[in-house]
Amino acid sequence: MELLDHKLKVAPTAALVLLQSRSLYDSGLAGRFYDGIDFGDIQELSSGIQGAWPHFTTVVLYRKRFIRHLLETHLQDGRPVQVVVLGAGLDPISLYLMEHHRTAITGIFEVDAVHMPDKSSLYARLLPGEPALHFIQADITDTLHLLEKLRDAGYSTEHPAIVIFEGVVHYIADELFLNTMQLFRTPNKTNLVLMDYMLPPHKVPAACRPVLLELKARIEKFIGEITYQYERQQIFRMVELLHGDVAGVDSLQDIEFKLNGRNELFYEDGEGFMEMIAFYL
Repeated sequence: MELLDHKLKVAPTAALVLLQSRSLYDSGLAGRFYDGIDFGDIQELSSGIQGAWPHFTTVVLYRKRFIRHLLETHLQDGRPVQVVVLGAGLDPISLYLMEHHRTAITGIFEVDAVHMPDKSSLYARLLPGEPALHFIQADITDTLHLLEKLRDAGYSTEHPAIVIFEGVVHYIADELFLNTMQLFRTPNKTNLVLMDYMLPPHKVPAACRPVLLELKARIEKFIGEITYQYERQQIFRMVELLHGDVAGVDSLQDIEFKLNGRNELFYEDGEGFMEMIAFYL
C-alpha cells in the first residue's frame, strides 16, 4: 500500500533520532510508516555524530527498547490505561502499542508542536478509523492550554495514564518541565511518567567527557539552542517537588544488562551519558 504519493520530508531534528531507531521498526505497521519518510536531509548530520561517537545509534536503540521494556512491565496490571506521548515527533511508538497492547490501552494522545497533521494522515492510512489514536498539535510547555486540548481530544484526568517523555527534557529548562508535569499530578499517584535524561559532564568518566562535550556542541549548533543536563539527585529533587514517587531509575549500564543479560559496552557509572527514570504522579 502506498502511504503517500511523495515521501514526507520532516525537520532534521525529528528525523535524526527516527533514523537511528529504524531497526526497531523493520516490519509491521511501523515498517510501513518508515517507508513514508524521507531521510535524505539527515544523512550528513547522522554520519557526523556517528563519527564523533560510534555508540550514538546503540544508545538511542537502548533508550527506545527500555521504554518498551517499561511499558511491557506497567501494561500488565489488567486495568486499561491512557497513554500520553509528549513531544511525540514522528516516533511510531503508538503503532507498536496498537499492534502489541491494544486491549491494555483506552486511548493514545500524541502531542507535539509540529508534525501532528502529517503523522495523523500517515496513521490514518495504516489504521483507518482507529478510535484510540488522537493527535494534538500543541506546545507541551503551554500549560495554559495543554490540558484543555488533551481533554478536548478525550483525555480524562479521572483515569490512569502512562506519560512518555522520551528525548524531551534535554531541550526544556527545569521550570518548564515542572510546569508541564504538574498537569499530570493525581491525588493517588495513579499516573506514571517514563523519561530519560542526559548527565552533565562532571557525572561522566573523565575519559568520556571530550566525546560528550563534542556531541553536545554539535547538537546545540544544529538546533541553535542550549541543551540541559541533570544529575540523578536533581531529577529526584524535581520529582519530590511534584510530590511524586520514584518507581525506578537506571543507568545505561543497568539498562544494557536488563535488555541483553550482560554488559558489552557500558560498565562504569556515567558511560553513555544517559539515565532513565519512571515515577508516579
